[in-house]
Order: sequence, then structure tokens, then C-alpha cells
Amino acid sequence: MVELLRMAFFQKALVAGLLIGVAASLVGAFVVLRRLSSIGSGISHSAFGGVAIGLVLGVNPYGSALIFAIAVGLMIGLSVRRLSLSEDSAVGLFFPATMALGIAVLSKIEGYTPNLLSYLFGNILLVENRDILFAGGTLLLILLLLGLFYREWTALTFDAETAEATGIPVARMDALFLSLLAFVVVVSIKVVGIVLVSALLVTPPLTALKLSKSFPSLLLFSALAGALSTLAGIFLSYYINIPSGAAIVLFSTLLFFTVSLINRRE
Repeated sequence: MVELLRMAFFQKALVAGLLIGVAASLVGAFVVLRRLSSIGSGISHSAFGGVAIGLVLGVNPYGSALIFAIAVGLMIGLSVRRLSLSEDSAVGLFFPATMALGIAVLSKIEGYTPNLLSYLFGNILLVENRDILFAGGTLLLILLLLGLFYREWTALTFDAETAEATGIPVARMDALFLSLLAFVVVVSIKVVGIVLVSALLVTPPLTALKLSKSFPSLLLFSALAGALSTLAGIFLSYYINIPSGAAIVLFSTLLFFTVSLINRRE
């Protein structure tokens, strides 16, 4: 293990995994409590369409995925408010449409499959210095927004109607949160890929719910569970030679069930 930790690519993977694991889990705590897991899944899969557009246009696929995912997230939120759709229905509307768009666009590009796999399933062992900087910037952005809007987002999480009655701009706060969620999703794609990113948002917070007795402790335990899952998953993927995204999600799921069983015995 000492030799492994001396390898530059593995050091980068650990740092990036730690940053993204904490970032996704902090946002995921709000996602789970607000029962927005389906929206998180819908936004993550919508990034597929954005990646496809980027590949066709010859621009950075992560940049196009970010713009596309934010747009889809805002449209899902708008559909829920203005078209009286349930969240599940809105996701059911946009999820297949954006995936179909991605497939249609990519079908026009010859030899896209090898590139596509890295976006679908991630490969954190290939992260570069700029990816680490981007991940670090994302975590700082989340912490900044949490500091600025903690009261508003907490009120929305536990009682949206009361929050609106007290003058909190619910629509704007929702739009900001969905944009942040889309941002985190796209940054996480390099770690676990489009297919598995929703698990990184949901599973660590679910584990934290088994351990926490207050909202601040939920955020803390969620961040710890996310960090542990990504770090352990990276080691696991290297030693048993499986994709890093799959290893992270599998360890995170195992951690959830382990904590759940321990809690039942107490």
C-alpha cells in the first residue's frame, strides 16, 4: 500500500475522490430529506445529452453537460410548479427525452463508443490536476452557498409552505439549489460516471440518517460517509481490478447496510 500511495496518479485520485465524495454527500443530504432523489437521478442522466452535444460540437463535453444539466434541472422544477406535474412525472418526462437525444446525437458520430464509456462509468484514476482544482472549487462553492443560504434551504427542506409564508423566495431558492445539484452531478461524472452518480448523492446521506439526531450532524455524517466511500472504493477498484465508480457505489451500499444492521442490534 505504501508503494501505491507514492504513485502520482493514485494520489490525485484520492484527493479528487475525497473532495467529490464530501461535495456530493453534502448536497445529497438536502436531496434525501426533500425527497428529490428522482430529480437527482433525472439530472444526472440528462447530462448524457449534454455530453453528446459537446462531442458533436467539438467543445468540452463536461462544459456542455453542465449547461445542459442545469437547464434540465430548472425545467424539471418549472414543470412541477407551473404544469402541476409531480416530481416523478417531471423526471419521467425529461429522463427518457434527454437520454434519447444523447443516443440520437451520438449515433451520428463514428467511433464514439470508447469515449462514451468513460462518461457513463467514470474513471477517477485518470483525473488530472485541473480536475482536482475543479473539485476543490466545487466543494468551496457548496460551503459558501451553505453559509449564505443555510436558513433558507433548511426551511425549504422541512416546511416549504411555512418558508414561503415567512417571505423566503422559494422559487429562486429552488432554482439555485437545482443549479447547484446539476453542477455537483457534472463534476462527479469523472468519479463515478453518469450511470452511478445518483447513488453518490443518495446512499451516503441515507447512511448518515441512521447515525444522526440533528440536521447539522446529518450533514457531518453524510460528508464522512461520502468521503469514506470514495476513498475505500478507490482502493477496492485498484486491488480487485473493477471500475472505480462501481467500487465506490458498492462500498457505499455495503456501508449503508452495515450501519443499518448495527443500529437494529442496539
